[in-house]
Amino acid sequence: MSTPTTSATVGSQDKPLPARTLMAYSGITIPMAAMGMPVAVYLPRFYTEGLGLSLVTVGTIFTLARIWDVITDPIMGIVIDKFDTRWGRRKHWIALSIPILLVSVWMIFMPNEENVTALYLMFWLIALYVGYTMLAIAHQSWGAELSRTYDDRSRLFGYREIFVIAGMTVVLAIPATLELTGYNDQASKVASMGWFCLILFPLLVLPTLLRVPDSHQSARSHVPWDEALKVLVGNTLMWRLLAADLASGFGTAVSGALYIFVAATWFKLPEHASVALLFYFLASFLAMPMWLKLAYAIGKDSALKVALLYAVVINIGLIPIAQEGSVFILWAFTILYGIAFGAAPTLLRSMMADLTDEDELKSGEKRSGLFFALLTTTNKLGAALAVGASFAVLELAFGFVPGGENTQQALDGLLITYTVGTAAGLFLAYVSLIGYPLNKAAHDKIRQQLENRAT
Repeated sequence: MSTPTTSATVGSQDKPLPARTLMAYSGITIPMAAMGMPVAVYLPRFYTEGLGLSLVTVGTIFTLARIWDVITDPIMGIVIDKFDTRWGRRKHWIALSIPILLVSVWMIFMPNEENVTALYLMFWLIALYVGYTMLAIAHQSWGAELSRTYDDRSRLFGYREIFVIAGMTVVLAIPATLELTGYNDQASKVASMGWFCLILFPLLVLPTLLRVPDSHQSARSHVPWDEALKVLVGNTLMWRLLAADLASGFGTAVSGALYIFVAATWFKLPEHASVALLFYFLASFLAMPMWLKLAYAIGKDSALKVALLYAVVINIGLIPIAQEGSVFILWAFTILYGIAFGAAPTLLRSMMADLTDEDELKSGEKRSGLFFALLTTTNKLGAALAVGASFAVLELAFGFVPGGENTQQALDGLLITYTVGTAAGLFLAYVSLIGYPLNKAAHDKIRQQLENRAT
């Protein structure tokens, strides 16, 4: 394991991080994303159509499991910020998360059909989320301390998102390949993605633990906890970012939960669903450098607002042109919408990292773990609300039956729920960012004040 550096050493690195460090840091996100994508896209359908649980039951379980994270995420963020070890502040949490994830992935992705009940799904989904929370918060807050300048943070979280998208793309290639070779059953697809995660988690966590410098606790200003809490509660910019993350997470999760249904049931192109989704993430992968360049040119918040409005227009634009059986429209929509996918998670995390510096200036404390815990919470909560709400609307309002015979009204309800639900979330995220003031010039002033305080 590399020799830990002090937080002052890491914090004073204004030079761009070497690519090898960025790659070692980002590598673990490949299995993280490979696990998270099927949880959002494949597992709801697998546990309804494949294993016989109802839409309302599965939607409720996914919602309750995510809401549980509203409690555990902030606690985990506080604990990660508080406890230091000989290896640093982050590495031990990442190492502890891997065994939890391996067991949970095995039980969720490769269940014994006879054992599957609502309680079984609830228990193992919560266990998986606990492991993911531990890993995600430690990893993202670590990134906020690795890179401290405005543009290099975009670069770091851009690298991270490129690896995330790569993980999604590769794991999606697995069921797509199975479809082409004749293995089209849901159980085989889900199990294959589970094995991908089980192999890569232990392999790719090693470079992260061995090659990336961690930080230790630095001397803090003696700020009473109640004063620090007031600073946090009164941080309006943080709440705006959290609102944007909640809304964008909702919109993206509606799309993720319903895309396979739309492609297979509305368009009646089940053989295209996984392959088209693969190209969705490929388009996102190729577009990431464009969003980073735009963020360098006009600022992170402006680039993000462009991406959100673009995605809104693409989704609403599908309604009048959608045609049953149209391969061209399904693929064109999927690829065009995929271009925007990586912008929000990259830029929101980079913006939150900048906000931790403002908080440090006001509170005298380094609380990146808490800030990224809150960001992780809102993203999960948005996703949970999306699955629960969209599934309930489909079943209760439109009478949609997964895998069964559906009326035209139910099918149209599926398309409307997908497009309007996605667009509404993304537009609300845009509204939250109107007039956002923490640009590069403002952040540079904050960094200068922090450096002056240190000297």
